[in-house]
Amino acid sequence: MQRDGLGERSITEFRHGDFVRGGVRGTGGDLGMQARVRVFGETLIIEASGTGSEFERRPLRPGLPTIDIIFVQEGGFAYLDRGAWIESRGPLMIAPSGLPNTVRFTSTWRFVVARFSREALLPYVPMLSDDVNIYSTLAIPERAMQGFLEQTVRSEDEVSPSDSSTVERIALEMAGTMLRNRLGDAWQPGTPQAVLRDRAFALIAARSGDVRLDPAAVARELGVSLRHLQTIFADASSSVSAEIRRERARVARSILQDPRSDALSVAEVAEQSGFGSNVSMRRALDALYGLSATELRMRRAPATETPPRVDA
Repeated sequence: MQRDGLGERSITEFRHGDFVRGGVRGTGGDLGMQARVRVFGETLIIEASGTGSEFERRPLRPGLPTIDIIFVQEGGFAYLDRGAWIESRGPLMIAPSGLPNTVRFTSTWRFVVARFSREALLPYVPMLSDDVNIYSTLAIPERAMQGFLEQTVRSEDEVSPSDSSTVERIALEMAGTMLRNRLGDAWQPGTPQAVLRDRAFALIAARSGDVRLDPAAVARELGVSLRHLQTIFADASSSVSAEIRRERARVARSILQDPRSDALSVAEVAEQSGFGSNVSMRRALDALYGLSATELRMRRAPATETPPRVDA
């Protein structure tokens, strides 16, 4: 089994040249970056550090279905969002892996990152958006998770398959608890509301490419009233229509960042991802990613590059 091109239970060190080959582009000279990656099952634990630099994070590969939980151990950073630099010194960031982002560091920095598959986290929180969330404080369990990740990634000890499975399970439990607490009680698993939401998400994921799918169709398929379904999603500060639109935008992004789909026109991408028109797709991509269809195509790593294995 491999994750991002790295073998199970492997320990890998990355330096400047590895990042450049992986699609990270600096503003000039040595990026001053290095990283250490340990693999446990399908989970990556990464410690990355560097000096003051500015670079662009590129998608690791089209539609990368993983989530990064990032603990800032040292330093602060700013990221470019729709033409504006957003400063952050928060100790915790949760974001989808590989979203295009220009990042600036002005001093020495160090992060420790846990990268999980989105699918592995869904039992804890069935709604995982593609937003970048930054938090200004750490709860005690989150500090414990940071310490666990730091100790694990720095260790030189080899691990057996059973120990690897144990490390992955502990990290996943910590991450799931964190996300559940951050999202609130409305997403507690096992409740009738959560079960219905899970079924709704599964239906939306399976049929998002059907332009006829709308909230009424989802409610009809689930055998509940539209008002009841809307109330359940509203209790979690979401809506059925927003989740349909978000899922279609994810599909569109995956198609646009796949070099094999370059022959498709924007209209054809909109049709394949379930949008009724180019306009509706453009609005959804702008709302979710702050990028147009053309920009999503342009800001991916070129198809001729070696497939990247880790991003900053």
